[in-house]
Amino acid sequence: MAQFTFTNNTYAGEALAGFMASTLLEADSVKRGLLTVINDVKARKVILDVDDDVVLQDPSGLFTDQGTTAAQHESYLDPVVYEFMKQEQWDKLVQSWETQQLKPGAFQDYEGVVDLSDFMVQRYLTKIQIANERLYWLGKGATKEAAFTAPFTGLLPTIAAASGVYKVGLGRANTSMAASAISGTGQVTVSSTSTLKDGDVVTITAVTGTSKDTTNGGAGIDVQGQSYFIQVASATTFKLVRNYNEVNTRRPATFSGSSTAATVSYINSSNVLDVLTGIYAQLDPADRSQEDFNLQIPLHVGYAYAQAQADKAVNVLNAFTDPKKMDYLGVPLQLMNHWQANTILGARSSNLFLGVDLLGDASELSTVYMKPYTNDNVVRMKARMKAAVNYKFANELFYLSA
Repeated sequence: MAQFTFTNNTYAGEALAGFMASTLLEADSVKRGLLTVINDVKARKVILDVDDDVVLQDPSGLFTDQGTTAAQHESYLDPVVYEFMKQEQWDKLVQSWETQQLKPGAFQDYEGVVDLSDFMVQRYLTKIQIANERLYWLGKGATKEAAFTAPFTGLLPTIAAASGVYKVGLGRANTSMAASAISGTGQVTVSSTSTLKDGDVVTITAVTGTSKDTTNGGAGIDVQGQSYFIQVASATTFKLVRNYNEVNTRRPATFSGSSTAATVSYINSSNVLDVLTGIYAQLDPADRSQEDFNLQIPLHVGYAYAQAQADKAVNVLNAFTDPKKMDYLGVPLQLMNHWQANTILGARSSNLFLGVDLLGDASELSTVYMKPYTNDNVVRMKARMKAAVNYKFANELFYLSA
């Protein structure tokens, strides 16, 4: 029969460490080595960086210091503790597990004894990993799964607000256009849609009006700063179909209010080669040549780049069937899941940090069957996690956004 086991309510060795490592460290970008992980971050951890010039001097029998002062700077990892808590009804949990054990097309019962606590954990593991991935990069404000009260800014908002970062916008003629209206149904009016295609992702900024995105109910959120998949409706109009942050839920976008002006920015197959050419020319050669340097791009930009490669391959056999290599002139392009649209980050993995504390009581997992204690036929699961993100050298980061 199906059994249920539960762990202690605090850290209990390698089993729990493995689960917490899965939730915190198996986020997509961490598995690909795009972040440097620092463990055992129990409180604020200082990341020191030192920079200085080199002066080549005349030979001298006596030691003479070159006379410069090494600049020392500090950045911090301030860990935030947050939790996932879920209660499941016992009989529904068992029924769900039994359904998974049956082979397709056969009325065969399950065999053996199964630990239902592990089954319950696995149901939510991937979603917790995705939530952490979004939290690391986008911060709490853009991660709908994050409902805790502590601030968690995220890497992209932190980099966008930092001084010293090399920042580039999408305000050029081939990556931006002015909108003269946004209707209450999400229809956007521009001078021409000739450079846009169905499925492109646009970012809306500089909004004048009262347009709200009501996809998730309530009063809605400002359309300002949001990104959308589009459908071209006519030579001068397109419709905002789905918020880019709802790519997993697939909810259609809904709106209230209207606006009389906005700026529409985009990277698609019509301009992605120009965008990458401009980025490549502006990257610091000292950073670009390092083995751990990457250009991190959202999925829609990767798809646009693949399409542009196929379009350029005139009279090339299998141009539209062969997979396309994701690099640009030798610089790796990392396709980022659950990322910010129309944003490209150039960074070394040794310059981006994720702090965790896998071996402390602040990272724990417990699963408890409540019937022996309260006579409630329910199972409770609680996972507590601890994480922080930051960068080290601002002047070694490249950041493009709308």
